[in-house]
Amino acid sequence: MQDFFGPGGVLEQRLEDYEYRPSQVRMAEAVHRALEEQSHVIIEAGTGTGKTLAYLLPALLHGRRILVSTGTKTLQDQIFYKDIPLLERVMDRPIQAAYLKGRNNYLCRLKLETLHAEGLFGSRELRNFQSILDWAQQTETGDRAELGSAGEDSELWARMDARRDRCLGTKCKDYNRCFLTLMRQKAMEADIVVVNHHLFFADLAIRKSDAAAILPDYSAVIFDEAHDLEDVATEYFGFHVSNYRLAEFIHDARKLEADVDVVSRAAERFFNGFALLREGRHPIRRLDGIDSLIGALQEARHSINQKKDFSGEYETLARRAGELESELDIFRSGDLENYVSWIERRDRGIFLEACPIDVSGMLAERLFTRVPACVLTSATLTVGDSFEYVRARVGFNEGRELSLATEFNVRKQALLYIPRTMPDYRDPSYVDRAAEEIRAILQASRGRAFVLFTSYRQMETTFQILAGDLPYPCMVQGRAGGKSRLLEEFKMTPNAVLFATASFWQGVDVKGEALSAVIIDKLPFQVPTDPLVAARSARIVREGGNPFAQYQVPNAILRLKQGLGRLLRSTTDRGILAVLDNRINTKSYGRLFMESLPDYEVTDSIEKLVNFMDSNDN
Repeated sequence: MQDFFGPGGVLEQRLEDYEYRPSQVRMAEAVHRALEEQSHVIIEAGTGTGKTLAYLLPALLHGRRILVSTGTKTLQDQIFYKDIPLLERVMDRPIQAAYLKGRNNYLCRLKLETLHAEGLFGSRELRNFQSILDWAQQTETGDRAELGSAGEDSELWARMDARRDRCLGTKCKDYNRCFLTLMRQKAMEADIVVVNHHLFFADLAIRKSDAAAILPDYSAVIFDEAHDLEDVATEYFGFHVSNYRLAEFIHDARKLEADVDVVSRAAERFFNGFALLREGRHPIRRLDGIDSLIGALQEARHSINQKKDFSGEYETLARRAGELESELDIFRSGDLENYVSWIERRDRGIFLEACPIDVSGMLAERLFTRVPACVLTSATLTVGDSFEYVRARVGFNEGRELSLATEFNVRKQALLYIPRTMPDYRDPSYVDRAAEEIRAILQASRGRAFVLFTSYRQMETTFQILAGDLPYPCMVQGRAGGKSRLLEEFKMTPNAVLFATASFWQGVDVKGEALSAVIIDKLPFQVPTDPLVAARSARIVREGGNPFAQYQVPNAILRLKQGLGRLLRSTTDRGILAVLDNRINTKSYGRLFMESLPDYEVTDSIEKLVNFMDSNDN
């Protein structure tokens, strides 16, 4: 590894702007050792380490198929379209690599053909459909990302994507030229397969079932952005039934002239029972009508199975009915060990959710004992210099650990502002006082900021207070299209200020002056009354522990590290970090928050912020 990454090594000889980073060499050596010894390692690699090349080179030298799994599609794109080609040029050899996304990212040829024959579109849909139809004749991947604006019509795309619910598998007439089939064939021929955590765990969750695996077999897996593993595993080891899922089943059944009127009436009665439910998550108290709905699905499944099925469509439909039936039965019985269930209202959607309280045992059994070598890496895995919290949460019981500090000069590049006179966040005066602080910070940074909130309500209220009189263009999440469009608009708009919530706390890169301040309103503790958080806390209490100290504080620390990490993405980035929550100064656990952050210079003076930014801008 030293010969490649070290002074005078291959990278320095072949890349003009290469900088030797000792931490990159140490990480590459740790990954190489884990792959060669078939063991596990967990590595916190601070921003600027160059961690993607530090694991890609050992993966390439390993000689057997390896999965690289990321938390975001943005990082997937970077690895496949930038880092692997760079490694190919440096090594002067081709790399057999494949890029796989979740099924709903790919076009289904059969559905496209069916929609074309039906011809049922609104005027805007018709324009987008025609663009998709033209693109389908040329694309080699069927990947929605190639489509641009035509692919942003989510409702239209959902009618023609390749999700499993409506897939006929090997019985489909287009199976051999199916985009999923072609992508899997490429993956089977590849040495490195780049996936994301959602696809990885979708595959892991079905490997014990009768369903065919999504991914090819692999000898090792490297998880980048590994701080997300617990959340994604929780989702994919869970059960999810919604009124939308029932409506899709009923719609598809009627297209095949299957009699599902009883299911339709039973579903309508069942979900109408939650008509007055408020937005958000709620405990399940009663499930009136669930017996009738399960019985109707059972009858429909038996009826569908009686039909002559040459195309495989009725078999697929019957399987879907059976899955709905068995998952609803889980909610009816309510006694699945290690699971908590709740009901959630999101706009017009009613969602029954059941998720594991603790995924550590599942991951220890299904992942870490079955895959010979696992590498977990992220910039945010330690709490107070310890991996103990993350190791316990994901069942990483055996394996080495390595913590590498950022290669950035954080004391020169950033100034952390924590005001000392802020009221308690529960005080009625907090919002107005926070708005005053945000205004002063934005004046120092000349806009160019993310203002990140822990709740939509707080974001909207603060935006309403500030947006009208700030001398900078203001944007707010939820009003100007999706996340990617909003981020591009922010990058293109001089001195812009973006007010945003959870999804902008991580996986977002804005290099350069466009982002010169990251302001966080409150420490990102999870809502204690959330059913999943409450169940996890109760479990820790039953085991004789302290859920606040063992779960809620470490979780919030990692989230805060992610949020503050948006600012410095290169050695030339400069700017202000701000945390407006006085608990970081007044509570005993505040010390652990500070000890877990990089060694920022801290101030409570707005004047120092102004001087800091003036010295960097001049």
